[in-house]
Amino acid sequence: MITWMQKNKKYLVVTIWISTIAFVGAGFVGWGAYDMNSNRANSVAKVGHRNISIQELNDKYSQLYNYYNNILGGQLTQEKASELGLDTAALQASIRDNLLLNFADDIGLIANDSDIIKYIISDENFHRDGVFNENVYKDTLRRARINPKDYEKSLQRQILLDKLHHALSIKANKDDIKMITSSFFMSDKVAFKIINADNAEIVINEDEVRKIWEENKNNYLTKRSYSLDTIYIPAMMQNADNAALMSYYDEHKDNYKDNEDKILSFEQAKEQVQKDYDLQESRTSALKAYTELKKGDLNATEILNFDEDNAPFSHDVIAEMKVGDVLKPLLYKDGYIIGVVKGIKAAHPMEYIDAREQVLEVYIKQERAKKLETKVKSKLVNFDVNNSDVVEISRASNNEVAGLDMFESATFIDGVFSSPNKNGYVLLGEKGVIYEIVEQNLLTNVSANNQTLVSENADTLKNNEVMQDLIETLTKRYKVEEYIKR
Repeated sequence: MITWMQKNKKYLVVTIWISTIAFVGAGFVGWGAYDMNSNRANSVAKVGHRNISIQELNDKYSQLYNYYNNILGGQLTQEKASELGLDTAALQASIRDNLLLNFADDIGLIANDSDIIKYIISDENFHRDGVFNENVYKDTLRRARINPKDYEKSLQRQILLDKLHHALSIKANKDDIKMITSSFFMSDKVAFKIINADNAEIVINEDEVRKIWEENKNNYLTKRSYSLDTIYIPAMMQNADNAALMSYYDEHKDNYKDNEDKILSFEQAKEQVQKDYDLQESRTSALKAYTELKKGDLNATEILNFDEDNAPFSHDVIAEMKVGDVLKPLLYKDGYIIGVVKGIKAAHPMEYIDAREQVLEVYIKQERAKKLETKVKSKLVNFDVNNSDVVEISRASNNEVAGLDMFESATFIDGVFSSPNKNGYVLLGEKGVIYEIVEQNLLTNVSANNQTLVSENADTLKNNEVMQDLIETLTKRYKVEEYIKR
């Protein structure tokens, strides 16, 4: 099974590189209103006997964000992600995964420690000189601010899902492939016209804005905030000779890379090596101060206040904080910080005046969509194909439609081929496109590569249908409880 997973690693979406890139681009998401039951504080939903943690949901969101960001050539913004509904999609995907995980548990499939270890040590991302290196593994996770336990738990879930998919996998037959070929290589000549939304048409009704807030108060929360009494311990300059620094560099050289991901030479990295070495050696002093603080022999010197979106520490650290905790040395600026957690203020619904700006965005978006759809429907009635732009499209092409960006073009093309009608419209956020198919042709000279692609897509579609049918059945078998409102 591990051999199969290694050969099909593209299906294992929980890899360190996806997580790293996505976290940089997407960060963490405020998931709206949480159930205030303290027993559910760390979960966003429960499916069967499995809880979906906030971290798991953030992982899923990051995967989706990274996927669409790649499609858009790195141009995806948080605003666009919100428009696409990635937060809702992440929750739905997490629920689907956990329905399947419950089923895998019930039929006796497992992903044990041996599976996880085999996968990790065979992952070339964690190799040095062609061999698994534990320091590379730990350093890679540390740079990505991912706790090894969280990564291995996430990997365990994905391995189990892949085992289930592999066990249920079926191949498409000749009729399936023939049907997909005729669909995939159909070419449409389409007359179209782009209709733009006009924000000037929107009149703000304050009563309606307030009504949205009143009906969704728990969706507009303050940020969870923290207050710490702290002591900052700067790193001390060590009188290390070149031999000591070189030894440190050799052990951690994967931390020192240029923009092309090539390892820097010792001389090129020496300044940073010195800082990191000083930091490592200064930890002893920080631990001593921590012990004195815990005993009451040392007093805090500074108050540190922050909320969960502006935390100077990792999400894992702040998630475990409790009032009264004495924090062990944490990396902070150019040294360490220790402290006592004096207060934690839970998230709570905002007052209308504080939430209005966010609510107004929702109101404008809703009004814009309503007015745009009304305008588009009106224009479609009198659509003149002879006085419009024309484009030839197919599912096999990646051509952009004039006036639309790459993502909008892909969405429009998918909308045309998904509709059974000759004419219609596709809404694209602040744009709507009305269209009419004026000519259809079946593409010829399908290459061997495209035939392979069709075969693979036929397999994927067939297995997706099987999985969808299974998920619908599992939805009736396992209870799903959501602790956040959307």
